[in-house]
Amino acid sequence: MQRTSCHAGLLPAALLILSCPAAGQSLESEQSFFEPLPVVLTVSRMPKPQRETPAAITILDRELIRATGYRDIGRLLRLVPGMQIAQESGNDQWASYHGPGTDYPRQMQLLLDGRPLYAPYFGGAFAGGIPVAIEDIERIEVVRGTDSAAYGSQAFDGIVNIITRHTSEEAGSAVMLRGGTNGIAGGSARAVGQQGPLGIRLTVQRERDDGMSGLHDDRTTNRANLRGDLRIGTYDEVTMAAGVMHSDRERGYDNSQFNMNPEREAATHSEFVQLRWRHAPTSDEEFVLSTNYAREKARDEWKISSRGLQGLGVPLLEVPVNENNTTTRHNLEFEHHLSASDRLRLGWGAEWRHDEFVSPFLFYSDPKQSQETARLYGNSEWRFAREWLLNAGLMAENAQYDQTRLSPRVFLNWLPTAAQSWRAGYTRAYRQPGMFDRNADVRIYVPGTTLLLQQRQIANPDIEPPRIDAFELGFLGQLPDGRAQIDVRVFHEETRDQIRRETVNVPATNPFQAIVQRLLPPSQWVNRDDVIRVEGIEYQLQVRPWEGGQLLFSHTLIKARSDEEAIRRSVAPYTASLSWLQRSGPWQSTLTLLRSGPVDAGNGFTPSYRYSVPAYTTADASIARNFVLEGGQHVEVRLTGINLLGKHQELANYPLQRLAGDRPVNRVEPQVALSVTTEF
Repeated sequence: MQRTSCHAGLLPAALLILSCPAAGQSLESEQSFFEPLPVVLTVSRMPKPQRETPAAITILDRELIRATGYRDIGRLLRLVPGMQIAQESGNDQWASYHGPGTDYPRQMQLLLDGRPLYAPYFGGAFAGGIPVAIEDIERIEVVRGTDSAAYGSQAFDGIVNIITRHTSEEAGSAVMLRGGTNGIAGGSARAVGQQGPLGIRLTVQRERDDGMSGLHDDRTTNRANLRGDLRIGTYDEVTMAAGVMHSDRERGYDNSQFNMNPEREAATHSEFVQLRWRHAPTSDEEFVLSTNYAREKARDEWKISSRGLQGLGVPLLEVPVNENNTTTRHNLEFEHHLSASDRLRLGWGAEWRHDEFVSPFLFYSDPKQSQETARLYGNSEWRFAREWLLNAGLMAENAQYDQTRLSPRVFLNWLPTAAQSWRAGYTRAYRQPGMFDRNADVRIYVPGTTLLLQQRQIANPDIEPPRIDAFELGFLGQLPDGRAQIDVRVFHEETRDQIRRETVNVPATNPFQAIVQRLLPPSQWVNRDDVIRVEGIEYQLQVRPWEGGQLLFSHTLIKARSDEEAIRRSVAPYTASLSWLQRSGPWQSTLTLLRSGPVDAGNGFTPSYRYSVPAYTTADASIARNFVLEGGQHVEVRLTGINLLGKHQELANYPLQRLAGDRPVNRVEPQVALSVTTEF
């Protein structure tokens, strides 16, 4: 087939192929090639084809999620370009998009059916403790790049939106049992029923494992989730969701200095209720009103010790410490989407949120912290010409203790054919500091006295929200035969006022405090003075080379620029994943290779200490066989393994790593699990 000539510059060769359509090929003749592309819900809150979105987006669908055999969301996110995921132990993960990394990455919004799962403590979300069974997930939409224009400050670097299955899309019941190495054991039971316009699903699940050998990281998690969808007449639907989760986790190390991070037992208990009403009077207009309530209690207690300081005149003491806390969240949200004309679509909405966080240890002067946030946003989509689409959005956000901030987004999409989509745009966003950033007040006293040993964390009520200015050029295209699709994003991001932790000078009130603070200086969250620039290219390629086979490849090349070496080294210069999925009759198999460059990824406040986690390559695999029994039941037997290329380090605990030198103090290792699922 003869093709017109074109020039791709520095973009991959695959982009050159996809950006040169056959001469004379019409928009209508190519329409079928984009039919498999899904309608996405997240980016601007207005449902639209993926090719028309003002952002790069990766969709992990139900088929892919099931084919990998993965047990947690963090593992799935490794398949997304630009995501940097690292595991410290069996139950602690570090998730960031592009970095630059911090002790607790908190720049991405994590949503469950639109409900935020961020934690007011540090402002982030725990990727390993999602309150939903992975079997209930319909798909995961990952917005790669800031989306604060539609979702506010928590979407500073992007969004991970977990969307569960609608009850009308399934029926019957299923039971799953799992067992494997490292003490992996558990199972789940799901029941779905329909009664006229009402659909109900109940899922209960239990998971446990012994974590990694040599580490104190056992985990047991119990979940129960209920979802109901009620159709009321022709235009209205009400959805109710509720859930409860309890997790017992082992944490810490047996040789931490002064017992600052000892081996101990921690627990988290959470519950939520969500209610959503949708009213669609016409196919071009929709109203959505939703509210949710969530409560979480965390227990984490231990004792620090002055052992080792006797030579400096400090008596042997054991001081009780706890990070026990309770979080409650109330949220009320309204959305309205409509088509004003054939060329113009509009969406707007408002949100009110109240967060409350109680922790006597973390907030000594005022244990009960609260914050209210109000948001008003609008998005427009104007097709001013047949091949051109202008997307514009603006979020006005007012958070307690701060002024109103505006987060704009402007994107231009060029759709020369139905098999190509180019986008270029600019976005500005702010990330509101968490309650701990502003008001942390951690003090250690000698038990039973008013003698202060350490003022570990100092409040900073004047801290400013970081700001990001992001510029993007993107391309989404398919080959004419529909067997391949590529999504490319070239980005340049500038972050100002990034929040970091640094030591501060606090006058000692007694000799013992002076000794302790010389070894363990107080710290405070502050804003950086310089501008951090992150730029690079990322792309994902999907190919169906033969019947039943699929190849998924993602690759990111990235560079961070900063006055500080630690920032430059906290971003892996490259990450990549290659997955081969194959289905043949009743058999299904998946093989994934994962590669990450060297990176300073770690936690624990250790001023001036630097340690790089070496580059690593690992492999995951899953193979399944489906059976149909005489009674009509479907049975799937699946064998899944992760980290199959051996032990390797992904994230360091800095205080312990400093004592251990070059020997990694923590490494993840191979795990293999066998699961049997029966559908009735």
